[in-house]
Amino acid sequence: MTRGRLRLLAVVSAVVAVAPPAYAGVPSKQPGPSASAVAASKARVAQLEQQVSAAAAKVARARDALDRSRVAAEVAIEAYDKAQVQQAAAANALSAAQLVLAAASTRVTAARRQVSRFAVAAYEGGTLSSLDALLNSTGPDTLLYRLGALDAVSRSQRDVVAALRGAEVYQRAVQQQAAAVLEQDRRAVAAAAAARAHAQQMVATQTNAVVHLRSVRHDLAVMLQGARAHASALERARLQALARARAAAAAQRQARQQAQQQQQQQQKPPTVWPGPTGTTVSADTEQAALAQAESQIGKPYEWGASGPDSYDCSGLVMWAYGRVGVHVDHWTGDQWNEGEHLPVADIRPGDLLFFATDTSDPNTIHHVGMYAGNAQMVEAPYTGANVRMSYAFRSDLIGVVRLFNR
Repeated sequence: MTRGRLRLLAVVSAVVAVAPPAYAGVPSKQPGPSASAVAASKARVAQLEQQVSAAAAKVARARDALDRSRVAAEVAIEAYDKAQVQQAAAANALSAAQLVLAAASTRVTAARRQVSRFAVAAYEGGTLSSLDALLNSTGPDTLLYRLGALDAVSRSQRDVVAALRGAEVYQRAVQQQAAAVLEQDRRAVAAAAAARAHAQQMVATQTNAVVHLRSVRHDLAVMLQGARAHASALERARLQALARARAAAAAQRQARQQAQQQQQQQQKPPTVWPGPTGTTVSADTEQAALAQAESQIGKPYEWGASGPDSYDCSGLVMWAYGRVGVHVDHWTGDQWNEGEHLPVADIRPGDLLFFATDTSDPNTIHHVGMYAGNAQMVEAPYTGANVRMSYAFRSDLIGVVRLFNR
């Protein structure tokens, strides 16, 4: 394992090891992760996402280079195969040239023997010249015979010497041609072999580069996965801590308000707001219920569930308001009728938002969320998703309800 991979794995281990505190159960004095810690964690995720993207681009470029290297290697190998074929053909040509050379050598040897025989005959019989033929002739017939023989011998000697020289020239030409062909083929094969070796080395080097870059990309992806999980856990822990803090504050306000109301009731007759079926819950009660709903962010959606481990949309509303003493039924159709219908302009945190397939027909209501302020709502959205914050004022919003005390 390379040092680079060791460093990457060390960082991954560090990221995974820095787990967020478990803010579950009774409220803790700890405020939870800070906003700066959550922002730093998200920035780390963004940085790793850029690095993973850059690493993926490098892998793609390296694969392209590897493909080009493979093509170059195939071309070089084909050139080597061609040189091998040409060398085989040259070897055959060389064999033929060697046969011709052998024949030429035989001719040279024969010519040399003839020249040698003439030299021996001249040495043993003395020099035969035109003057000898004239002085030693006994008559005209003898003279003519000797002159004819002398001319025949001269021609034969010239022919033999010419044949020897011609055979020697031919022999040298064949030798030079064979040597040139052999040297040319040797160089061609050597060059082709060198090109093939270079191309194969390029492929091996590029293959190693691709493997290395893939390894780096994998390690970065592991780091990114850990960083995302860490950032998500930090954000969830912070939201839950804030929700608990709001719930505790709301509970304290509600307790103070109830104490004040009890004190006032002892002093004067109670005043009751006349609603359609009773009084609506107070803003403090809604804030407390909202805090309870927000504390469940991150838990999974489950059809028909009403907590505490999973929820559907109406189940989350029922559970949150039940935690602050307000009873509602587990069905959006009932919840729509369990409170006062308000203009959207009068909405406040804790009010319920209902959504329908036909915004003119309450019988088509299919979803409910709890308003959290700043155009956001807490909702249990659908199967496969978790309790989350979402945009509140969707196009299928049919109305806003503030629950009655029941």
